[in-house]
Amino acid sequence: MISVVPVRSTADWKDFAAVYATVYADDPHGLPDEPIDIGATLRSPATELRGVRMTQAFVALDGLRPVGRVAAIHDTAFTSYTGESIGFFGFYECVDDYTVAEALLDAASSWLAERGLATMAGPFSPSMFYSAGVLVDDADKLPLIGMPHNPLYYAVQLEKWGMAAIKDFYSYRFDEPYELFCSPTFARHKQLYDRVSARSEVTFRTMSYRTLRRDAEIVRELYNTTFRDFWGFSPLSRAEMWDLLKMMLPVLDRELTLLAEYRGKPVAFFMGIPDANQAMARASRHRTRLMRDLSTLRTVKGRKRTQVVDGVRVDMMLVDKDCPDRSVASQIVVEMWRRVAERGYTRMEGAPVLDDSEWMRGSVLSRVQMSPYRTYRIYSREIARG
Repeated sequence: MISVVPVRSTADWKDFAAVYATVYADDPHGLPDEPIDIGATLRSPATELRGVRMTQAFVALDGLRPVGRVAAIHDTAFTSYTGESIGFFGFYECVDDYTVAEALLDAASSWLAERGLATMAGPFSPSMFYSAGVLVDDADKLPLIGMPHNPLYYAVQLEKWGMAAIKDFYSYRFDEPYELFCSPTFARHKQLYDRVSARSEVTFRTMSYRTLRRDAEIVRELYNTTFRDFWGFSPLSRAEMWDLLKMMLPVLDRELTLLAEYRGKPVAFFMGIPDANQAMARASRHRTRLMRDLSTLRTVKGRKRTQVVDGVRVDMMLVDKDCPDRSVASQIVVEMWRRVAERGYTRMEGAPVLDDSEWMRGSVLSRVQMSPYRTYRIYSREIARG
């Protein structure tokens, strides 16, 4: 018999975490350890975040065996900013049994309805800024760092429960993009770019560890300016920006954290994240979590890193629309391509990307016929208010 209980005790949290191993035990591309830090993002978030993001985790048990989990999330910063009565669900994992899925989604929606919310959307784990959506295309690929990976039956479970797709977003894979840009195919575009960049006053620098908080604040302000009219947006707080940055710091390649400045003023940001999941998959041969983590970091930071980690995920292309130099977006993209090649990576994957995003419209690679490499989906359903 399936029972769903709210997560309150240390034992409950152990059951919540144990679901991951159950679901991905037979997944050839499942990672040995859960990529999301449940402790930092859900169980014990920063004090500032606890004040605006109320959560309740649930775990489904088949007897004593954990077989599913979900978290209901009331982001009061989002509802205050948008005025929309929407609650979220996230951290969703479930065995291939609709009875379990139904019980979990019922529990999450009931908790949100009791808080007066009219709609449940997701998955968001715990927000759009961290991880969002479920993978809905061919899952026979190693997960991309920072992006969802799940069994394909998740979409079936959500739709059977009555959820409807409200937004799709994608990843696009580019093999050796700078080499392609410098090829005869793009000779005219390369010549134009060289002329424009030669007379531009835009300069580039990387984020500095010595001034990390100041640079993080620059990125946060650019994010809030760039994505102000973006679907699902609510302003990013200092606490959330710093929280995510701390999570990413161990695997970041600082040379791929690009800040563009125009006459000394920050006007754009673009980030490349080495695909540490490749190193994590290799580290699965170690028996303990500590050894797997150390092996992953040693690979990602080592001089021979590109023998294992050949890819980079690019994300957070932030551009000040008021920058007088309209070429800044193109310049920061090409500079990223150049640095990715210089650092020895051969694969670049842009995610998450909406088809109508400025990143795709502004990229010369949008002129190459290609289709998304992966597709992710967000769902929504109205719920009865409590």
